[in-house]
Amino acid sequence: MRPVIGITVDMHENFLRLRQEYVSAVVRAGGVPLLLPPVGEEIPRSAEAMDGLLLTGGADIPPEEYGERVMVPHECLTLARGERVAYEKVLLKEIVRRGKPVLGICFGMQLINVAFGGTLFQDISAQMPHSLDHRQSPHLLSLSPLPGGIDLAARCGASTVAVNSFHHQAVKEVGKGLEVFARAEDGVVEGVFCKHSPFFVGVQWHPERGVDGKGSPDAFWLAPPNCDTLSLAIFELFIQAAGGR
Repeated sequence: MRPVIGITVDMHENFLRLRQEYVSAVVRAGGVPLLLPPVGEEIPRSAEAMDGLLLTGGADIPPEEYGERVMVPHECLTLARGERVAYEKVLLKEIVRRGKPVLGICFGMQLINVAFGGTLFQDISAQMPHSLDHRQSPHLLSLSPLPGGIDLAARCGASTVAVNSFHHQAVKEVGKGLEVFARAEDGVVEGVFCKHSPFFVGVQWHPERGVDGKGSPDAFWLAPPNCDTLSLAIFELFIQAAGGR
């Protein structure tokens, strides 16, 4: 049987929303998607029903979630709904307690870091004046092996890989128990993992938009060639850890 992958959804006004690429990537890699609205009362049951958790992209995590006040111009921030943040932190804790695999993408990676006690740069351009413009894509990353000797760079056939990363916040202090495996040329963290799990990975870029090899109709999301190989590898490793073939 194909593993069931819980996929979190974003909140906007009175709507729940999710880009189709997340679902398509899970299906392409061999999983069965299960969409997760932020309903706190059903967290233990939802965690038990899924074989793996995919934390998707979204807006900015409120600074108070990682012990800070707003330290950048207010126009730099578009805050995520508190209900979503609270729900996903508790859900992540339940999934970790059960030892099930996790993949966090963009907001999802940042939420993982915050949930593990880490902090964020609230705005890269405001707080890292010599950094690259991470709102532009693509970026070159250097990759270190994942647990188990998984060498993503070797799978891509290159020591550095261009990815479709597009963000204005980033990991500042890495959460307890997490390790960095991907960095941009300016040192910004683009990937973390927890070695005490069958598969526990957070990435700042958007592998879901490179899995089909077609990129995205949005110009700034187009996936560079190596990104397709890396994107599919990440989703396949995630699904395999969840019980897929």
